[in-house]
Amino acid sequence: MDNIDSSKGLNDFLPIQDWFNEMHAKNTSQKVRAVLKSKGESGISLANNIPYGYKKDENDKTKWIVDEASAEVVKEIYNLFIQGHGTCEIARILKERNIMTPAEYFISIGRKFPTKLQEFKHQWNATTVASILDRQEYVGDTVNFKYTIRSYKDKTKVPLPKEDWQIFKNTHEAIIDEYTWNIAQQLRNNRKKPTRSGKKSIFSGLLFCYDCGKKLYFQSPVTDLNAKDHYRCSSYKKNISLCTSHWITDKILQSIVLENIQKVVSYMKNYEDLFIKEQLAKSSKDEAKQISKTKKELEQAKKRIIEIDNLFMHIYEDNISGKITDERFRNLSFNYDKEQKELKTKIEQLSKEINNTEKKTTDLSQFISNVKKYTEITELTPEILNELIEKILVHQTEKIKGKKVQEIDIYYRGVGIISFPVSLEDMTMVIEKMINKKISA
Repeated sequence: MDNIDSSKGLNDFLPIQDWFNEMHAKNTSQKVRAVLKSKGESGISLANNIPYGYKKDENDKTKWIVDEASAEVVKEIYNLFIQGHGTCEIARILKERNIMTPAEYFISIGRKFPTKLQEFKHQWNATTVASILDRQEYVGDTVNFKYTIRSYKDKTKVPLPKEDWQIFKNTHEAIIDEYTWNIAQQLRNNRKKPTRSGKKSIFSGLLFCYDCGKKLYFQSPVTDLNAKDHYRCSSYKKNISLCTSHWITDKILQSIVLENIQKVVSYMKNYEDLFIKEQLAKSSKDEAKQISKTKKELEQAKKRIIEIDNLFMHIYEDNISGKITDERFRNLSFNYDKEQKELKTKIEQLSKEINNTEKKTTDLSQFISNVKKYTEITELTPEILNELIEKILVHQTEKIKGKKVQEIDIYYRGVGIISFPVSLEDMTMVIEKMINKKISA
């Protein structure tokens, strides 16, 4: 554009022209970044490619609406994953069902897609499945600032840490409910490869050591045919001095958990109203004080941030007037800035705690709904376990009066440990007590 021809020689002004062009490109890049930052902070999605399962609203191009055909495939991927299928296995199932890949589907409806079509049709892979399972957008949230580019010269995408992401809740219709999403994320975080025997545990991601809190590893012996499939503490496996084995066979664990779930299903079937009252009463007793305490801490943190702003203004004025030295000002401002950052982090954590506590009523309703799906459970499956159970803590075996005893703590999703009367007589007594209490009140 500057009519420069090296064969005719270069003028002395060329380096200056190059510098001006460089500064123009840099300035333009800064302006574009500023516009994108403002757009992203307002809650508008910065994604160039709309996730598989959604399409743009024809009336408002900034909004996403559910694309029913592809959304059904997304739902099926989550269902298969919760049923215990891995990402590679899900990819194989989708291929066998002749379901189009996202690229194939987008091209079939006339939508552009950045990747090229593969030579063979319906070639789903584990990476594609995993990316669908990891996208928070499917619960109706907008997630911005997940990536950035290195510079205006280097367009390489660089992932940003999660603490730098900005998440805007309920900006579009959800394809996956939050309860299912949380189960999927827990399974993703605790995924484990199959044993050498090829067997996989149905308790994958659910078992933890009661004493050290680490995972229990599933082991299926290959050489010793008489040995049983079992679990033991991962800390103990690495170093026996760190913890005890917490050894338990898969058969015994399945029997205990199945019996407990059967009791819960029976209890819910016959005494749902009583169960709800007990859970709400337990929540109000255990958590009312904690919520009050957390809210007080939150208010104190917010007040302290305002105080620090005022203190900073005062020391700035004192520094300008000469009352405090520059070095003293730098030290004070550094300490105040550090404290303010810590308080902002604390405020974010406290707000999450309050939201999680207040969300438990919704979790209770979801748990009851999930239990009602199963009229009778005769066998455990990964789907049942992942839908109903949050975690299982295994205690170390102890000898009591010459007998080996091992406790198992089963935490159900949204409600924790469920304790219930073991007999009809006990249940009747509980109901009579509640009625008498209500009459006396």
